[in-house]
Amino acid sequence: MKNLLLISCLVLTAGITWSQKAPRIASLDELIGTEKPALNIEHLKDEGITIWSDDFSDETTWVLDNSGQQGVEYGWNINAVSDGWYSTNGIGSTSGGNYAELVNGDPFAETQALDVVYTMTTANPIDVITLAGTNEITLEFEQFGARFNDLQQISYSTDGVVFTPIGDNNDIPVLSASGGSAYDNPDLKQINLATVLDMNSSPIWLQFSWTTNFPASAENPNVWVTYGWYIDDVRLVTNPGNDLVITETYWGTEGLNYYQIPLTQVAPIDFEVAAFNGGVNSQTNVVLNVNVNEGAFVGSSDPAQINSLDTAILTLSTQFTPDANGDYDIVQTISADSTDDVPGNNEIDDVSFSVVDFIYARDNGSPGGSTTNGADGFESGNLFDVWADQTLKAIDIRIPGGTNGAQLGTEFYVKLYSVDVTTGDFIYEMESDVLTLTQQMQNTSLTVPLLSPVNVIANTTYLAVIGSFGEGLRVSTAGTSEPQTSFFLDLADNTWYYQTGTPYVRMNFDPTIGIEENHTTFMVGNIFPNPVSGEGTLNVFMNNAQNMHMEITDISGKLVGSESRNLNQGENKIYLDTKQLSSGIYTVTLASGTTSLSRKMIVQ
Repeated sequence: MKNLLLISCLVLTAGITWSQKAPRIASLDELIGTEKPALNIEHLKDEGITIWSDDFSDETTWVLDNSGQQGVEYGWNINAVSDGWYSTNGIGSTSGGNYAELVNGDPFAETQALDVVYTMTTANPIDVITLAGTNEITLEFEQFGARFNDLQQISYSTDGVVFTPIGDNNDIPVLSASGGSAYDNPDLKQINLATVLDMNSSPIWLQFSWTTNFPASAENPNVWVTYGWYIDDVRLVTNPGNDLVITETYWGTEGLNYYQIPLTQVAPIDFEVAAFNGGVNSQTNVVLNVNVNEGAFVGSSDPAQINSLDTAILTLSTQFTPDANGDYDIVQTISADSTDDVPGNNEIDDVSFSVVDFIYARDNGSPGGSTTNGADGFESGNLFDVWADQTLKAIDIRIPGGTNGAQLGTEFYVKLYSVDVTTGDFIYEMESDVLTLTQQMQNTSLTVPLLSPVNVIANTTYLAVIGSFGEGLRVSTAGTSEPQTSFFLDLADNTWYYQTGTPYVRMNFDPTIGIEENHTTFMVGNIFPNPVSGEGTLNVFMNNAQNMHMEITDISGKLVGSESRNLNQGENKIYLDTKQLSSGIYTVTLASGTTSLSRKMIVQ
């Protein structure tokens, strides 16, 4: 995979439809406890001079346009009461009292309004240049809420008519049943206006707007769901002299990061950050520093000079390559010649991963959500880059239990695809037998053997998934994935989507895993593709050449097709022509002597 900062897009072409599936909104029970405690931000140093501020004590300071909707449950409102379904206590802002709140119905009552754009605009323009004497100004405000399919956007205008976006909350992960979290309460949002204003700028209007982030799916009520957006204590302040801001971070190998790496698959690891100079002064000798295991490895980027309002990509000049099993703890810092006036916005989260014997894991090992697809079957999993030839015998998964867990008795399987480097298609490699979920399988790392070992090839990307043909399955997620690195196949429309919650789906290279045979005389794979539209394929592995009888029955047990044929020793492919079958669920049964095995087939 190509190494891009934050891997904004994995370039896969043709053959597969790429999209983002609207995430399932978490239930009220699932959201209990997701609101974070109030963050006391009064201790934050005021680096600039406040030239304008508003705490919503006078609601006439703002003009609300609620797209023709009536009532406090729709659009913007300004008061001291939380009117939405999500947060009963509103925002824990510094000033308290009134605040602005965005609401759009109640998703559990299915009362969200469609095709709406809600705006809140300053009633009068603000003469920034006259008030500050400079264009070096930052807009900041306190906010609370969470994202679902929201476009929470901030804009400005010099005529009060045409508004230009200057920021949004799209950098914050979606909160859904597959992961994510609410904003800090409050979260301090800052937008540097010096990037859009100059010393000749006219007075400006500020605007906060909300709508769906998926306008192409505007007819779907689910994309109009919002947890709400709460805003208070809006200010314009002069910029500090020295202020480096980390806007993006990346660590990993060729675009993917792993929290467990088999020693056989270790490859050089990159570290990168994007550093923005939001201060007035140029910053010199700006360096990314990386320290592994308290000095076992120390590296840095080449020094950079970053002029005011410019961004530099800082990359570790020498890649770090682990050379032994064990835990690796990485501390990253930014240094420069000047003392940063606002050090809190250039801190980088520490990184920890392990080199182990057999497990290859993209998830962080701390399950915090799950993925499901309602009544429809689905597959969910992660991309893995293989750097050395090796034999893969199993895939590890985690299925949640409990009140919001998977349903006992659900049938599931694991499957391995490779990625075609030319077309970007996912190419079927191998799968497991279909298993039935028991309580002992839940809330644990479950090793599922493949029907046959797969010799994975160096410099090849693979997709490992767990799947189910019907409802009832949930897959644990742990951590987040950059777009186009973890995927979700919706069997209802046979379309691949990317997902940002990282599925707990891992490669397991343990050579001692025994491949379970279905029977001593033959083994039967799963039908592929499934659902089938036209022709499906069934792999049968014969210990000896012999006659095999096949029957196809519908959901009522009625026989709709049968045939007998001689199969050779080893692998055989049986092609299933479904053109004459109606849409529905069928059972394909293969029998030889006294032994029979069945597989479900969904015909579209």
